[in-house]
Amino acid sequence: MKKVVAGGLFLISGVILYISVHIPAAFLAFKLGSWSTPPGRLGTALEEMGGAATRNGSIILIISGVIVILWGAFEDELIRLYKNNKRRRDMEKSANEHTTPIK
Repeated sequence: MKKVVAGGLFLISGVILYISVHIPAAFLAFKLGSWSTPPGRLGTALEEMGGAATRNGSIILIISGVIVILWGAFEDELIRLYKNNKRRRDMEKSANEHTTPIK
């Protein structure tokens, strides 16, 4: 449960940071006189105001929040699946050892 809460905090803080960078960039993009095509109008505005690194950091927070939420929600199932697979591999290995002829 703690991981889900921590992941939720990462996710929410990433979304808030992303929005707080993009709103001023959108206002600046509206006032731009010229921009280059590959990053576009919004990308050029983000570069001019120095928000590209902050945007990338917010995307990292969002992705890590989603990963931590999924990890916390499905941790018990993943551990159970790993143990069942290990038990099955051990049983197959012991069965193969008993059926292998000795030369």
